[in-house]
Amino acid sequence: MKVGDLVQQGTRVVKFKGKNTPKKSKRVGIVLEIEELAHRMGGHHDGDWNSFLGRGVTVLWDNGKITKGFAENSLEVISDESR
Repeated sequence: MKVGDLVQQGTRVVKFKGKNTPKKSKRVGIVLEIEELAHRMGGHHDGDWNSFLGRGVTVLWDNGKITKGFAENSLEVISDESR
């Protein structure tokens, strides 16, 4: 993932099961910034969380809202800027 990629919310971090599961968001965003954070969670076991969540990503969504610190591994790249 890199700045300029188009992304959607994925299911690698959170998977819902059961009858009342929320629908997967169809919202599309563009990656504005990727933050290399050594210690996202601040605890002594934060290395495990860092590898699970990935880097912090700032996304501009198609509704104009900006989300900072979105977990990289919860996003799916649907198109990258190099194509």
